[in-house]
Amino acid sequence: MDAHKLQLKIFVSPDSARGVELESFIPVFHRWIKDHTLPELTIDVANYAHVPKGPGVVLIGHGSDYFVDEADGRLGLLHNRKRAGLPPTERLSDLARRTLHVAALLERDPALGGKLRFSTGELLFRINDRLAAPNMPATFAALKGELDTLAAGLFAGPFQLAPVGGPKDLFTVRITSATAPALGTLLERAGGPPDADASLVP
Repeated sequence: MDAHKLQLKIFVSPDSARGVELESFIPVFHRWIKDHTLPELTIDVANYAHVPKGPGVVLIGHGSDYFVDEADGRLGLLHNRKRAGLPPTERLSDLARRTLHVAALLERDPALGGKLRFSTGELLFRINDRLAAPNMPATFAALKGELDTLAAGLFAGPFQLAPVGGPKDLFTVRITSATAPALGTLLERAGGPPDADASLVP
């Protein structure tokens, strides 16, 4: 399947979510842009914190964006890849590496005061392209092998894949595992902090 507009979301733990304000991410992301914290080009920060259950605060990049969003009423970090560049065999592992790397950086960022913690037993995978990947059983069947490989590598134990939504929704799969490894372990299993990607810079 030729789809590259991929998304992965890791949720903030419910206890942690109650202690974090969306606006607190704005200066963090501006500092990351100034300091070139990520191995990709980041450009700007957008604030949609005033929108209930909305896109929250967005670190906008050339090739991908990072939302701290509240979609469906659940705070989390959503990585949105916008550009092609990787072969199909690497696209999901790269998506996981970048998502988990940013999550780990946020947990450690001193400006957030150690208040942020991510839940590590659940991920939400989505393809932001209804034409290339309609939300239907055939799409799930086509991608199940890649998703199985991703989940098996991350959780190293039992996991479940559950399609979410209907034909009018983006193709979405919820990945859950009771193993819930530490965030650092997940990042290590994903391959560690990502390298620079030529497709993510002009």
